[in-house]
Amino acid sequence: MASYRSFSPRFMSKLITAQLAPLTEADVKPQLVYNKVKDKSFWRPGRISRRIQNDLRKACIQSGIEPTSIGLLPPTANKPLKYKPNKLEKHERMRAERQATIQRNIEKMPQTIQAWKEDKMKELAKQKTSMPF
Repeated sequence: MASYRSFSPRFMSKLITAQLAPLTEADVKPQLVYNKVKDKSFWRPGRISRRIQNDLRKACIQSGIEPTSIGLLPPTANKPLKYKPNKLEKHERMRAERQATIQRNIEKMPQTIQAWKEDKMKELAKQKTSMPF
């Protein structure tokens, strides 16, 4: 409740009525209703909107009445924000994978050079003829 709000007498009469006859669950929560004819179910909204419920809660707090005593639901906790990292550019996203590949290749480089030299020697040996001239 950010600031003090003055409610109209008409609205306060709703609060007094709610004190006399507490609100039911169907008044404040949406209900899942099954339609036998259509063999389907649908959600029926609560009879009192969330905005009016919050106004009733604020009026209760200002009047010193416990909101749950008149049938209002306790306030729900805020959901935690979802953390989604920035998309970045492709070269930035692939940087770690690319660095790992480069490091693996550097570690294998002596074997690669040795294999290349052996292949080159084999090719040179094939090109040499057995003829003396």
